[in-house]
Amino acid sequence: MTEQYTGVSVVEVQKEIIDELYKEKEIDMFEVSLPGHRFSQNEYLVVKDVGGTSSSVLGKVRGTDVHLLPNTISAAGLKPKNKEQVFALDALLDDSIKVVILTGRAGTGKTVLTLAAAIQKFEEQKYARLTLTRPMSQVGKHELGILPGEVNDKFLPYLQSYICNLEFLMGDKSNNIDNLIEHYRAEFIPFQLIRGASWHNRFAICDEAQTLDYLEMLTLGTRVGEGSKIVILGDLNQRDDKIPRDKTGIYKFVNSDLAKNSNMVASIELLKCERGSVAALFADIFQE
Repeated sequence: MTEQYTGVSVVEVQKEIIDELYKEKEIDMFEVSLPGHRFSQNEYLVVKDVGGTSSSVLGKVRGTDVHLLPNTISAAGLKPKNKEQVFALDALLDDSIKVVILTGRAGTGKTVLTLAAAIQKFEEQKYARLTLTRPMSQVGKHELGILPGEVNDKFLPYLQSYICNLEFLMGDKSNNIDNLIEHYRAEFIPFQLIRGASWHNRFAICDEAQTLDYLEMLTLGTRVGEGSKIVILGDLNQRDDKIPRDKTGIYKFVNSDLAKNSNMVASIELLKCERGSVAALFADIFQE
């Protein structure tokens, strides 16, 4: 099985090249080339001094150049806590990137970063609506059975990842989550009901996508119409053994040469659990 593409590389260069990137804001990517490594579009770089000093810089491959990332970045008041979160937020806020895949273990910030970017972009009037979906799959072998009520009632218990993170982002303003959802024109659609939909001028998010197979990923991606951006989130270590890693839609997409060579796509694996020490401990013990 091919090692999963992470979207991030560490390169060591002469300090003069780091200084040049700081000054010029972009340099030819051949100045930071890695032996035997072919850079992908929107691949993020940690550029370090080969001489061992603390001098370093963060960059992104665009075309045949490496572009300097800004010193500060935030969305809806949320600031990244580590370099992978910087990369993720940069991709989420970049309007030229239409497909963002964020993978990583629980607590690394995939959902909260994405919702922060969605709120920011909605406030900037870049998109007319927020569309949020996820599979109605349950954890492990303990099934709840058929839930009562209409579609919205059945789907509500699956929305906790979205609602909890919206409440975290909005703080005191989240007292009435219904008003919050109305303000951002947010719609929640069960993944099982997206077939046939066309999403235009949307910021679309699909969470918990690690169980989607090739056909399901195709169905998801082909919903995206003009003026839209889609963000796909998943932890490939939480597949509940229902699907092999290399048979997931996420794995196939991020390792596809077509995706890696497209300037519309960015794929980043988040590494550090920022939810808290307890969550990090359990992730360390139980995840691959």
